[in-house]
Amino acid sequence: MGDWNTLHHFNDKIFYAEIVPDLKRNGQLLEKYFNSEFGKYIAYADDNNADRIAEIISFCQFLDKDFKHHKTLFEIQKRTKGKDEDYDSFIVKRNRDEDDFQKANGKIIEDINNILTLIIFSECAAFNPHLILGRRIFTGNVRAKPDSVAEEVIWNFTNRESGSIFYSSNGLINWVTHDDLQLLWLDKENLQPADRDSEKYFSDFYKFIEIAVENELGVIAGTNMREDILKLIKSPLTVKVDVKELGLENVINYE
Repeated sequence: MGDWNTLHHFNDKIFYAEIVPDLKRNGQLLEKYFNSEFGKYIAYADDNNADRIAEIISFCQFLDKDFKHHKTLFEIQKRTKGKDEDYDSFIVKRNRDEDDFQKANGKIIEDINNILTLIIFSECAAFNPHLILGRRIFTGNVRAKPDSVAEEVIWNFTNRESGSIFYSSNGLINWVTHDDLQLLWLDKENLQPADRDSEKYFSDFYKFIEIAVENELGVIAGTNMREDILKLIKSPLTVKVDVKELGLENVINYE
């Protein structure tokens, strides 16, 4: 069946001003959500929460300013073959180093994916309503002119960057800040439906982005998220979207 991907409105200003500093220094939000009722289900709380929080804070020191990629993993994945290096040996070593990174940090990365999803949708993003991305629904219905700003921005809706730690089977994929979404909007003439059958989906996508831009929001994409839990969280955003009134068929409320 494949992954179920969704796109949500997201206040990146709160994310970078309050959440990122907490994950890198304070840990107060981490403690709050690890020990919350929802945290017990999403992050699988145990008797070692204090140690898990300390490990997350330590690990996050190596994430870039955008909080999207880990310095060491990025260097491994972007490594290029040396001039006199055998290609097969280069690939084997790079793959081995990436596997070693995962073995050493897999549990911490899983914790970050789980708890950060809960924190974001409690503090600065709306789970409902959201745009359906599906596995290939978005990419099959929306086209952008090659090498345009629009193409560069919407790539982030469905793809992760090199060095990204958001590669779990459920949780976050990537996000686009309000500033970058404005760039997309300024370049919207380079967006179009894939064909005539895509026009309704494209219209709904267009409206979803327009709402974000008008309300000074970005967007954040997730995959196979814990819908049963996240739907229960009251949206921290003030923007209200009446799906029925706007006639949006591909922007839904998960009930």
